[in-house]
Amino acid sequence: MNTLKPALRRFPPYLWLANRYRTFRRLFIYPETAAVGVTSYDDYWEAKAPGSMGQLSPFRRARAAAIASFLPAGSKVLDLGVGDGAILRYLIDRLGVDAYGLDISPRAVEFCRSQGIRADLADINKPAGEGIDARYDAILLCEIIEHLPDPEALLNRLRDKADLLIVTIPNTGYHQHRLRLLLGRFPLQWVVTPGEHLRFWTVTDFTWWAGQMGFRVVRAIPYQGTPGLRRLWPNLFAQAMVYALEDARPAPQEGATRPA
Repeated sequence: MNTLKPALRRFPPYLWLANRYRTFRRLFIYPETAAVGVTSYDDYWEAKAPGSMGQLSPFRRARAAAIASFLPAGSKVLDLGVGDGAILRYLIDRLGVDAYGLDISPRAVEFCRSQGIRADLADINKPAGEGIDARYDAILLCEIIEHLPDPEALLNRLRDKADLLIVTIPNTGYHQHRLRLLLGRFPLQWVVTPGEHLRFWTVTDFTWWAGQMGFRVVRAIPYQGTPGLRRLWPNLFAQAMVYALEDARPAPQEGATRPA
């Protein structure tokens, strides 16, 4: 069986059926890894270390490709919550970006450095200006802000640190999440514990929220969800979104400074 599954994964029909079965099960089950309590990100990455750490799953590869479409070659990029560095490695290999990552997990930072990626420890729940002295072409926040109690404070502190903030989030309005709620279970967007996500957005919510924060959505890509339909009706059929945001506040008059 251990050798059969890798062989079967090479055949598209098997992958399609396996994904449909997994999708159907998610309407009714809770993850086998589910635990209630504090998440240890060191434990999270340690569990991935034997096989998948540093590897892009199809889901993350689609995210990385969407992010790459926002960036010119050679961009200076900071990844907040860099994790295993796989997305930064993708951007380095394809665009030659000047990459730097910050993460709360010593295990993740150690792995990034072993892969030749510049990375340091940081807790983004603390003031975001700490440890960010340079200005960047783009700052990445991949599946980060939904884990924070106050993402508004983070984005406000970052808006003057980069030309673009590239934010990826799950779409709580995705049709499978709506069906799960109809069946009496909250949308399943977490992996280890239901306490992982503290904030939730639909596509419509996020566009409104970004505008209220003084950001302009330069571009949005539904990078996962129902093929074809996710681009026509992302609020219902996109499972996950990536947004490029820029500061939309009026430029300060000469001698004046913008409010934080």
